[in-house]
Amino acid sequence: MRGDVAGTLFAAIFLLVGCEKQGGPEESSEIHPVPQSVESTVSFSGNNAYLHCAKLCALGPRPTGSPAYVAQLAYLRQQLEQVGWRTHEENFEPYPGRKMTNLHAVYGEGDAQRPMLLSCHIDTKGQGSKAILGADDGASGAATLLELARLLSLEANRGYAARVELVFFDGEESFGERITPEDGLYGSRYDVNRRGDNLPAMMINLDMVGGAGKTIGVPVWDTTVTMCEQYCQAVSALHLPEERWTLHNGAYWDDHRPFAEAGVETLNLIAQFGKGSWWHTRKDNMSRISAHSLRETGELVMQLLRQLLPLPTQSS
Repeated sequence: MRGDVAGTLFAAIFLLVGCEKQGGPEESSEIHPVPQSVESTVSFSGNNAYLHCAKLCALGPRPTGSPAYVAQLAYLRQQLEQVGWRTHEENFEPYPGRKMTNLHAVYGEGDAQRPMLLSCHIDTKGQGSKAILGADDGASGAATLLELARLLSLEANRGYAARVELVFFDGEESFGERITPEDGLYGSRYDVNRRGDNLPAMMINLDMVGGAGKTIGVPVWDTTVTMCEQYCQAVSALHLPEERWTLHNGAYWDDHRPFAEAGVETLNLIAQFGKGSWWHTRKDNMSRISAHSLRETGELVMQLLRQLLPLPTQSS
């Protein structure tokens, strides 16, 4: 299911920008009590995702190459393997002396490319005294993927799990102030080049998906019509508020971008981070994270998997 992104940009604008709405300011959030342990549920648990987010943030800022980043990898691997996912660390150097690590996970046997990639980035912005905790911009996407991994490992969902690969990217953040074609997206750029022609058909990338009252704005300029339609259909199916689950008339430098440029059908679920004054500041801490917001994101991704990876109908 490949799409020519460049050839569908104008069509996406004219066909679908009608469902773009301007969300209001994000709601304030109080720190939610951290659950003591992961609960066993048959649906996506926002409490479980919140627990993972809190555990990751307890490590402190997690810039690439730091001891906290290494500890984060160990936590992610432990949680994934505990629910039956096979993990693999992919080490690389975007330039000499700068070591980075992407984490991959698959469910089931075999190493063939799965048709769906679910991804996020796990590095946080800044170094030393300028390092940011990154509760939303870093931990929220990873926390959502961990809870999705648990949910997909349940017997009823293993048909989806067998066709999904999880990737936790390093090096999304730039070393300069903003991501540019030369600085940032190191992990996703490397991964596209590493795969060559063995690319997934589809990718859903999560970034800043746990803020209370967030407004998700899927960027239509680097999203095909097909994926915009699937997204709008999922929002409608779940009766999510359209003023907070919308389309953005623009594009983003994010980890979906190298895959989109390589012909993969991508969907970037990203908050409209320009609203408010929290992004890349110390305000990006657990006080802005909402279990309800995480649950909405997880439920949307599960709905998209049902639409994009339908299971064979069982005969009676």
